[in-house]
Amino acid sequence: MSMKHDIGVAVIGMGWMGQAHSRAYRRVPDIFHDYGIQPRLVVIADPVPSRRQEAVARFGFDHAVSDWREAIDQPGVDVVVVATPNAEHAEVAIAAASAGKHVFCEKPVGRTLAETTAVAEAVRHAGVQGGVGFNYRWAPMVQYAASLVRDGRLGTITHYRSRFFSMYGSNPMSQFSWWFDRDAAGLGVLGDLMPHVADMAQFLLGPISQVSATTQTHIPRRPIPVPGRGTHFTLGQADDPTGPVTNEDDATVPVRFASGVHGVLDASRVIFGPKCEFGFEIFGT
Repeated sequence: MSMKHDIGVAVIGMGWMGQAHSRAYRRVPDIFHDYGIQPRLVVIADPVPSRRQEAVARFGFDHAVSDWREAIDQPGVDVVVVATPNAEHAEVAIAAASAGKHVFCEKPVGRTLAETTAVAEAVRHAGVQGGVGFNYRWAPMVQYAASLVRDGRLGTITHYRSRFFSMYGSNPMSQFSWWFDRDAAGLGVLGDLMPHVADMAQFLLGPISQVSATTQTHIPRRPIPVPGRGTHFTLGQADDPTGPVTNEDDATVPVRFASGVHGVLDASRVIFGPKCEFGFEIFGT
């Protein structure tokens, strides 16, 4: 029987993604049993007391704190999962790397190129491992598609199309959250769904060398929720006060790959129909 190697995990943020990562770490011994890895959920950091309590009860975290800095310094932490709102990604990730912790950061790593570059430099300087939540590339279907390209079974690649459509913001009554605020989130759908589209394109066909984009905001204002309650999945009322949406709802991005292949990448958070649809097409000779 192989020895299990414990890995201490700190999760920063217990929103939707923090919960998803916590569930995933609990399943690692069953799904990846041959690797001999035993994640231990050491500490959850979240400013909302009810979320901290739920994290301990649901996922079995050893500790719960309100300040992410305290979580990074918690004894026994090897990996820090950054699942906060976008505005905090860079600061938390840089602090974690500087403390010698491996970093798994949800996308987008930063709201700007400067923030993202600073995180990458901090990880390299510290000599730790850094990862980003590009999970789709590991799906068996995607791995198979990559092998078709790699083995030349599609001939010469001539064109690529991809889309990520979601309807999470399609209802005008969906409440205002940080996702719709440029200061808090940075980009809108370009920072939320398009990173998956761009990552998949480059995973399959190599680096993109030229890019342009058209964007549009279809729902300019949304109901403001009661502080600490509700998300963009929660519907407001017609007489609720509203706040301005300051980033984009959809984007169309024509690209040219370094190989010369042309492509078009689409993403929208206000499409009616697909709840969550991500697909791609590769055309060859």
